[in-house]
Amino acid sequence: MTRRRALALALLPALAACTSIGPDRLNRDQLEYTLAMSEGSKRQTLFNIVRLRYADAPAFVSVNQLVSTYSLQRSGGASMEAFPRASGSTFFGLTGGLQLTDTPTFTMQPVNGQQFVNAYVAPLAPHEVVPLIQGGVPVELLLGLVAQSIGGLQNTHPLAHRGREGSPQFYALLGLLKRLQEGGVLGTQVRRVKDGSQAFLIFNTSNTPDLVPVVREVFALVDLDPKTQEAAVVYGSLREKGEKRQIPLVTRSLLGVMAAVAAEIEVAPADVARGRTMPTLREYRGARPLLQIHTGPERPTDAYAAVKLRDAWHWIADDDFHSKSVFSLLELLKSIAESNQNQTAPVLTIPAR
Repeated sequence: MTRRRALALALLPALAACTSIGPDRLNRDQLEYTLAMSEGSKRQTLFNIVRLRYADAPAFVSVNQLVSTYSLQRSGGASMEAFPRASGSTFFGLTGGLQLTDTPTFTMQPVNGQQFVNAYVAPLAPHEVVPLIQGGVPVELLLGLVAQSIGGLQNTHPLAHRGREGSPQFYALLGLLKRLQEGGVLGTQVRRVKDGSQAFLIFNTSNTPDLVPVVREVFALVDLDPKTQEAAVVYGSLREKGEKRQIPLVTRSLLGVMAAVAAEIEVAPADVARGRTMPTLREYRGARPLLQIHTGPERPTDAYAAVKLRDAWHWIADDDFHSKSVFSLLELLKSIAESNQNQTAPVLTIPAR
């Protein structure tokens, strides 16, 4: 057997022995698609926050299905012609082919109609957001975003023209709850009741007696029975008559949360003067907004999320850890709201007097 013939025969199995591409593609594409969907969701949320700042109607599109189909086609062959008496005319040939086809299919659907109402217009259910406190979400950030009022204490009203800043004691209450959460005093429970589920706040000072005065301050602000260690969180602005073991909580809708964030965006004074938007809202918590969104004419070079709307860029800086944490919480609330598109909104019950 000549060297050329041996080489031809050796290459044939190599062409036919291509291993499966599935595991390698899965390892790479799963992460890439996850990253793409995450970045797309962030930009869509930021885009709608900015639109709300200018009184534009928000619009959402959800990715319902993602299918990526791979097809691998391969072929190979060899040929040889030998002329024993004319070795110079002997020749051989190899043929081979490999074709990879990737056909991703995305199913996207506009969120509208009743789905839009349930996900974005209906208030967030207290029994779904309150447990996030037990999960480690900072209580002052969570309630600062979600709560429109706790007891008689009002959060800011981003759409109001007067009294937009809310109650000064509201942020004092959030500061006290933050101390209790960090001290391990504040806990939560969700219990089944006849009408569904109900959240409870638990105040356990058995291991931290030094925080008892802080608990008393909280109870005084929301008018709780000082002898209790737990309080039911009920949706609404009023508790049942004579019941001092309940904390009335009015939650915002997801659109309400986004509108509150949008109201703090710094915009060009000319836009306010021309009536394109309202003046920037600053709350009692200080000069820094809860979520810092920058605006400028040029695209940022290093941004956590950035979108262009009208003639300006709007972005969250990548080195602003606080704003990124708040935005991640907003994305979490968005996931919770979108998962309940088939559920009804909390019922507001006003007791008769």
